[in-house]
Amino acid sequence: MIEMRYASKEDIDSLKELYLSSFDEKPEAVELFFKRIFAPENCYIAIDRDELIAMVHMLPTTVNGKQARYLYAAATKAEFRGFGIMDGLVKAALSVYAPEICVTLPADDGLYDYYKRFRFKPLEINIAELSRDEVSSLSESFDEQELVVENYCGIRNRVLKNNFLFWNNNHINYAFDYNEIYGAKIIKSNFGYAIAYEENGVCDVVEFICADEHSPQMLSLLVSEFNCEKFRIRLSPNQKFFNNIKSEKFAMARYATRYEPEFIYSGLTLE
Repeated sequence: MIEMRYASKEDIDSLKELYLSSFDEKPEAVELFFKRIFAPENCYIAIDRDELIAMVHMLPTTVNGKQARYLYAAATKAEFRGFGIMDGLVKAALSVYAPEICVTLPADDGLYDYYKRFRFKPLEINIAELSRDEVSSLSESFDEQELVVENYCGIRNRVLKNNFLFWNNNHINYAFDYNEIYGAKIIKSNFGYAIAYEENGVCDVVEFICADEHSPQMLSLLVSEFNCEKFRIRLSPNQKFFNNIKSEKFAMARYATRYEPEFIYSGLTLE
């Protein structure tokens, strides 16, 4: 009989093994997650005859002060897939943690249909796509001051204002280090930060956090750092600086009460 329970510290080695066998992650990224983010009480697991066969992480966060969880790294051992084990584990986790809002980022399009079984609804994110000339025309040079700001959580909260997943400074600094493992450059300034990748001549900015009045300065930093012909910037609807915005499907949310925000910005989720 399959047992479902909270993880314990004794399960960490098995969890790491399942993580590495299930996802295309670098070992150092997995080690970073378990060192900086993992907590046994935020992980629900399935056990078959003392063998850990499935896991789901339910990371605590909030949305507009409402209790929320981010459902992350749900995985089943290969030989146990196809038997409905993950269905039962997700249902159990949603019941045990009982978040008012639960957000997840499906790893592929097929999983969007999977999570609809549990009453998750698709979310959208705003995207600004600009040429290098357009970014340069919007940029504004400035005298860089000595970097003294460490509270990027506070900056993020002021910029996004509402309807976003709250992450504390520990999580944000973890996200910086995690993305750097995969080749991202982290642009930091006293007025904000950006996390960006360069691939095939495109600068993909997966988090762009600064007040609208500082967007020209942040763009100036991006132009100086990346020699790309195209820029793709992920944004919250709260950020109004850019024109010609389009929306794309990104992440899903499940609402356990009647409270349902107009949108939820799901940037800086663990992908």
